[in-house]
Amino acid sequence: MIFTPKQYLWHGFGTLVLSLIASIFFNAICSSDFISPITKALDSFNLYDLCNHYINHNSDNKAEQELEINDDILLFSIAGCNSREEIAGKLQQITNLKPRVIGMDVIFGENSTTGKAVDDSLLRVVSRCPQLVTAKRITQHGDEVAVEHSFYTKLGNVDEACINIEDGIVRNFLRKLEVNDIQAQSFVDRIIERAYPEVYAELEKRGQNEERINYKPIEFLQLGMQDELFPEDVENKVVLIGDFEDLRDFHNIPTSIGGTSRIAGTKIHAYAITTLTKGRTIEQMGTIGGYILGFIVSYIFSIIACVCFVECDKLAGFLTNLVMIFTIFIISSVYGIIMIEYKYEPNITTALLGVGLAGFTSEIWFWLCTTRPYQWIQRKFHLPDGGVRIYVDSNGQRNA
Repeated sequence: MIFTPKQYLWHGFGTLVLSLIASIFFNAICSSDFISPITKALDSFNLYDLCNHYINHNSDNKAEQELEINDDILLFSIAGCNSREEIAGKLQQITNLKPRVIGMDVIFGENSTTGKAVDDSLLRVVSRCPQLVTAKRITQHGDEVAVEHSFYTKLGNVDEACINIEDGIVRNFLRKLEVNDIQAQSFVDRIIERAYPEVYAELEKRGQNEERINYKPIEFLQLGMQDELFPEDVENKVVLIGDFEDLRDFHNIPTSIGGTSRIAGTKIHAYAITTLTKGRTIEQMGTIGGYILGFIVSYIFSIIACVCFVECDKLAGFLTNLVMIFTIFIISSVYGIIMIEYKYEPNITTALLGVGLAGFTSEIWFWLCTTRPYQWIQRKFHLPDGGVRIYVDSNGQRNA
């Protein structure tokens, strides 16, 4: 069979257009409720997880294998303490030692079992703590959205930020959150804005709302209610207060830290802050770059699929699937090498989807080329033929 490069380019383009139409249909199906369990199952795995685990646990660089320490953050646990009066006392001690900022990753409800006098003690301390960023949570039930606050926000001048963490495996954090018509600054973003204004200015220039969290293991100083506080532990530090034993606030992460892949939400906030302030940022290819990469890769594979269909008619399906699997393997390998070596994450979602669909749509395209409507359009506009194969016999004659 003889096909010119021009014909392959045309048929590859036709296959790519059909793949685009199929992807729109595919996305419409995946957004339907009946397939949501499958979508959630697919979301539980990400190539980023494998690369992140390799980077954090299999580095050949001995310096990278050493456990780093972030002296800028103090984790303070109130686990096991049910007395708001004691918590108020510790918060006052921390405030007196002049931290850079205090992140209260705990929401204290309106009703207390210890009485109004004890609540007032915490209320008074909060009113004298200008470094405090306190947590709020946005919850949605059906069409209704509620915002959960601590009782002391009735003071009216308390700095609040949203502690919502994504469902499932926590790979990212959002700088700004939006639920229905309610918008809120995230807990991490607000702390960085107050404690690291230069870093925050760079984030504003980047213009990305979503950032990857680098979970390369790091050691933080962690103290509790029974521990004595020293000036060097607190002064000019970011102090994150949370309950590190409350299993309701434990979340899955894409790697293991200290032998577990479930860690406290407050520690996740600490890793997010460290990612941005200690040069651990994982650069991500933007959406537009992902579409451009996906278009190029999908078009090249569409041409390859057409070559398989034309040159190996009897084995076209088998050969196309074989090449498709090999291409997906190559894309995934290149993704892994770039992630591991350069801490840069290419956006390969569109490319993988395009390659997967092109193997299927190439056969549909060549079937369309045999239909009368296409043959009429082909003759009228002098488009490349797709339904007639040209053979060369032993005498060198070309025959249909």
